[in-house]
Amino acid sequence: MAASEPFGQHGRLLAGVLLFTLLIGMLFVAGTTANDPLEHQYPTDVEVTPTPETYVGEQVVLGGRIVDTDPVTIATRASGYGRFTLVDANTEVRNLEGSLQTGDHVTIFGTLEDENTLVVEHGLTQSPDDRSYMFLVSFLGGLWVAGRFLTGWRFDRETLAFVPRAHSKPQGDNDSPDTNTESLSFDETDLEGAHESNTTEADRTTKRGDR
Repeated sequence: MAASEPFGQHGRLLAGVLLFTLLIGMLFVAGTTANDPLEHQYPTDVEVTPTPETYVGEQVVLGGRIVDTDPVTIATRASGYGRFTLVDANTEVRNLEGSLQTGDHVTIFGTLEDENTLVVEHGLTQSPDDRSYMFLVSFLGGLWVAGRFLTGWRFDRETLAFVPRAHSKPQGDNDSPDTNTESLSFDETDLEGAHESNTTEADRTTKRGDR
């Protein structure tokens, strides 16, 4: 016998609301936590791009797409706006696939030498194919998990909980009572016929003895 819940359905609902609120709060906290000091202690492309002259001589973090490789130039905006030439990019930017290519997305840390030039100290790159593959795998994985969950579970409004879906019985099980009934019917008919046959045979033997 299953143990009763200490707080019932209202307790479960309250716990769900509290957990959801805690999850949302953690998302906001994670967004303001300085996991990478370079991204929070230094001006970024969001601040530098509109007024680069203000940050000349300072260390900044710029992220963008490579639009030219001779010299290496990035655009911090998808429209191509916010172009900066990268000095020492080929030696200081880590790229596992070889030399930098047009279209690669990079995040660069360095010193802004002038309004359009950044001296690279170190940086990271990621090709568009890697980004597309990452998003595609994550999307397909999410669909697979959601499909597995929905086919095996359903939401019960009465208990306010997810419960396993009831599986229907195989057709063979539904047909078995009828099959058994037919078998019994045949067996009873055969028994009745055998009984009548034995009775008739006994009567004939009795009559012959009387004669």
